[in-house]
Amino acid sequence: MKRFLAIFLLFSCCFAACSEFIEYPLEKESVELLAPMDSLSTQDSVVSFYWKNHQDADKYRLQIARPNFDSIQKVIVDTVTTLDHLNLTVSPGKYTWRVRPENSGSVGLFKQRQITILPSLK
Repeated sequence: MKRFLAIFLLFSCCFAACSEFIEYPLEKESVELLAPMDSLSTQDSVVSFYWKNHQDADKYRLQIARPNFDSIQKVIVDTVTTLDHLNLTVSPGKYTWRVRPENSGSVGLFKQRQITILPSLK
């Protein structure tokens, strides 16, 4: 009985330790975008991009293109962050921004929104 208990404890400890290293697949997962809202038009050139944390992600890829990802004129940002937000200064124009969750084993699906930065009336 002691031998069985010792083996059981050994396997339990190994399983618990290994679960910290398991990366869950993200291929069908995405993050919920919080701000700015879709199709926002603003004169504020400093934009705060926010999304919800995903429990299985350890980083996020944020991309911003002008005017959109179907007909890219210019990629403004392509960065990876461990945060759930990023503040950027953006020139006037029409943009599409998107975020996807990532971990060392996989990447998720992009969610995207549009934003228009209007020229300042100075």
